[in-house]
Amino acid sequence: MRGFFAYTEAVERILMRQFGNRLLWIVAGTGLFIVVYLNEIQRATTRWPTEHLLALLNFVVEVVLLASFAAALVWEGYTQSRRPQPSAAFSTDTKGYTIKFHLAIVLLLLVVAGLHLVLLGYFQYIHILTVLQRGFLIWLTVILAPTVYLLVNPKARGGLQGVAAFFVALLALVVAEWTVVTLSLVSPAWERLGDVYYWNQLFPQVAQSQIWLTIYQPYLGWYFLGYLGGNLVLYLALVLRILALEREDTKRIGGAR
Repeated sequence: MRGFFAYTEAVERILMRQFGNRLLWIVAGTGLFIVVYLNEIQRATTRWPTEHLLALLNFVVEVVLLASFAAALVWEGYTQSRRPQPSAAFSTDTKGYTIKFHLAIVLLLLVVAGLHLVLLGYFQYIHILTVLQRGFLIWLTVILAPTVYLLVNPKARGGLQGVAAFFVALLALVVAEWTVVTLSLVSPAWERLGDVYYWNQLFPQVAQSQIWLTIYQPYLGWYFLGYLGGNLVLYLALVLRILALEREDTKRIGGAR
């Protein structure tokens, strides 16, 4: 139990640093404002069809989550730069830091997504089930990004290495979403997922003839299992990569002695 509490305490320290992240709350506040603004425009003018508005709001939430992830990376790097001689609990070279940082970022993105879903639930209470389903599917999609980022950049280093890893993570996210949209066009089993992503409404060539605002069972259960399974596979790959790097570091230190 002592090891478990030490682990959770380390994750909590990372989260507490992020809750003091001014960049993060600027991003989240901007996202919440845009959500209010779009819903007020819709209330006053009925500018968009319902399915288009919900897709646009999904897009806003996804962009905010990605920007929040970027803000968290910047803040973590900034905080470390303020400590030229970091303590063992803070150093990126500390054993297990990458896994703890990954969990902290996933939880942080869940908090940001939750804030937006609460506000969306207030404005779109008629479509609350749709909002919740799509919101959590968007969150499960976006958390691919920190996993891929740390796979490419396992010590969460900044500079060009960090920027390159971030763009690789964005590319992986685009590929994952485009794969889902493509499957939704060619397979009836996936067609209810196509409307989760905004470009299904934006580009006529990938728009579906039937719009599924609400995903019912058993499809919803299978979709969530698929998203969770994909994230779990990537997470296991990250753990194996970190363990391999730690073994290499141990051998290097032993050889140096």
